[in-house]
This record gives sequence, structure tokens and C-alpha cells, in this order.
Amino acid sequence: MKNLTGLFILLNILAFNANAKDFELIKEHSRIAFDVDYMLMTKVDGQFKDFQGFFALNAAENDITKIKIIVKADSVDTNDGKRDFHLRGHEFFFGATYPQITFEAPGPIKIEQGKKMQVPGYLTMRGIKRPIILEGIYKGKLKDPWGKENYFFNLTGELDRKVYGIVWNKTMDAGGALIGDTVRLNLTVQAQVLGEKTPFSTHMVPTTKGIVERDQLSKGTIKKLSTATDPKDQSKPKK
Repeated sequence: MKNLTGLFILLNILAFNANAKDFELIKEHSRIAFDVDYMLMTKVDGQFKDFQGFFALNAAENDITKIKIIVKADSVDTNDGKRDFHLRGHEFFFGATYPQITFEAPGPIKIEQGKKMQVPGYLTMRGIKRPIILEGIYKGKLKDPWGKENYFFNLTGELDRKVYGIVWNKTMDAGGALIGDTVRLNLTVQAQVLGEKTPFSTHMVPTTKGIVERDQLSKGTIKKLSTATDPKDQSKPKK
């Protein structure tokens, strides 16, 4: 009986792997953002510019597994250079010692277009690993003009920054803290099959009219571009 049970489990695993495909986040059209309260009256928004993300999808079962997002801590961007320098330092992300922030969720997680979903996992920051639940929606899949399937998700979550050793703050004269403790996360995700990413941007796609004409201009087969957006586009080819 034990042998039969083990065989059944093995067959299920093999069947899942046969139907599953690995996906990657498309950084050009995905976003990992956050915001935190500031001076009790407003908030500071930021994002991470450098990240990778992966998951496995079993389309037959509508399950996703092996979710992993790797963020480069020093890529934080709040649209203020001095503030970003502070955030990269030891009082916040401490990127020199802890260069990566990671989120991992083993799954499986059921997805259904237009339906809410929960993604329980673990966030590791400054070497500290804590559980976190992301909530959101699977928006669905679409095929782009180049025939590639794209999957879209929106996810949100909250964390207490003090749990990860980020405790820097200032007390204001009228009372209250300069920076809130709760950090709100907002993820916009576009994903494609790993290794089959659509070339970006479309201006760099070899079959784009502008690229073809620039090649023809350089070879002298045409005298000017019909798609010019810059005076330099009309320059004559070098001899």
C-alpha cells in the first residue's frame, strides 16, 4: 500500500511538471512600489527599479507555484537623490550588507481571471525573514502582437518596517513621528514564459518600419525617412 501511495504521489508530481511552465516578470511593464506616511499628513512614494521575478504556472489546473521575487535594495527610487542615499544606508535597507530583498511563496495558489487571490509567503529584508500575505487580483492573459502570451496581476500588501530592523525616525515638535511604521506595497505584474520575452521596446523590433527605414537610409536605398521624429533622422547616409 505504501508503495502504491508513493507511486501515486510521484505520478501526480510528474503530471504537474509536464503541464507546468516557468514564467518571468517583464520588468519593462511591471512595477514594485511602496508608500509610507510622512508627517502624519501626506506620504512618500517609491519604487525599486531593478528586480527579477519568477513563478511556475500549471495552466491546466490554474495553479501557480514557486513564486520568487528578487529586488536589488540599492535600486530604491523615491524621486529624491538625498533621500534615496539615506534609504540605501545602514539606517534603512543597508544595501551594502544586504543587497537583496526577496519574496518567496511556494504555493500552490489557484488563479481565476477577475477573481481576488491571496499569496501567502515570506519576505526577507536586512537578513530577517518574516511571513507576509499579498492580496490582489489575477487580471487575465492576453496575446501581444508578436504572438506571446502575457499574464497580468495586481497585488498589494502591508508590513511593519520595525520588524525588519528599520527603526530610524524623528519626533516632530507637535508630537507624532516623522515617518509611519506601516509600509504599503503595490505590485503590478506582467509575466511571460521564461526565455521567450517579447523584444522591447517596439522601436527596437527589427520589423518595425522605423528600424527598417533607418537601415535602408544607411545603405542609401532611400533618401529620407517617412517615420522621422527627429531632424537627425533625415541626415544623408555617410559615404
